[in-house]
Amino acid sequence: MKKNLITIILLIIVLIVIGFLFGGSPSKDGTGVDKNSVVQKGDLIADESYESKTLTIDDPYVTFDVKYPYFVNADASFNSQIEDLIKTKVEDHKKASQEYWQARYETQVKGENISKVPATDEDKLSFYASFTIVQSNPYYISFVLNYGGFSGGAHGYEINKSFAYDVQNQKAIELKDLFPNDTEYLTYLSNASRKYLDAQFATVSEEDKKNSDPEAIASYIKGMTSAIEDGTKPINDNFSVFTFTPDKIKIYFAQYQVGPYSIGMPEVEINRE
Repeated sequence: MKKNLITIILLIIVLIVIGFLFGGSPSKDGTGVDKNSVVQKGDLIADESYESKTLTIDDPYVTFDVKYPYFVNADASFNSQIEDLIKTKVEDHKKASQEYWQARYETQVKGENISKVPATDEDKLSFYASFTIVQSNPYYISFVLNYGGFSGGAHGYEINKSFAYDVQNQKAIELKDLFPNDTEYLTYLSNASRKYLDAQFATVSEEDKKNSDPEAIASYIKGMTSAIEDGTKPINDNFSVFTFTPDKIKIYFAQYQVGPYSIGMPEVEINRE
C-alpha cells in the first residue's frame, strides 16, 4: 500500500513537471492580462459583471434619458466616480437650459408667444447619457460613456468620456500602462491616427475633382490636413479618450478636434502590438 502511494505521488509530480515544460507560462498583453483568458470576444464582457442604472429626473426645462453602468467587481470609488460625473453634467445642463429658456422668454418679440417655462415635453430642451462596454471581466473594465443634448444655441453637443480600470489591483489604468515597453507610444498613436483620418477626410473623390474648382479642393484638403495634424499631435490630451482589448486600442476624437462639426466624432482602432 505504501509503495503504491509513493508511485502515485511520483506520477503526479511527473505530470506537473511535463505540464510546466510543455505548457509554458501564460501569454500576457501589455497590462499583464492573460490574453488566453480574454482573447475571445464573448469573454471580454462577463455575464452579470455590471448593471445598467437609470437616473430619473423631473425638470421643468429639460427631458432626460440617462443611463450609466455600475460594475459589480469594482471598488466603491470607481462606481462613485461614474455616478458623480453624470450628476454633475446633469446639473450643468439644467442650469444652462434654464438660463437659455429664460433669456428667450425675456427677449421675445411680439408674436413669438414663448411661455415662461416649456408648455410640453416636446418644447423642452434635452439631455441623454448612454454607454458602450468593451471589457468587463475579472481582469479589466474598459468602456466609454457618451452624453450630450441641447441646451440652446446653433446645435446640440456630444461628449465621450472613457474609463479604464484594473479590477485585480483596484486602480485606474492610464494610456501609458497599455504600452509599458514603448516610450514612443504617443508618436505611434499619432501616426496611425493621421494615416486613417487623412484617408477618410482629407481626400476627395474623382467625381468631386471633376465637378469642383481645383482651388476649392486644394483649400479643403489643406484645411482638413491641418486640422487632423493639430488634433493628433503626440500629446496625452489628444488620446485621452480610449477603450482597449488585449490586442486593440480605440481612440475617440471629440467634436471639432480633427475637423469641422460636420465630420462628427471619428473613432480610430489601432493595434497595440
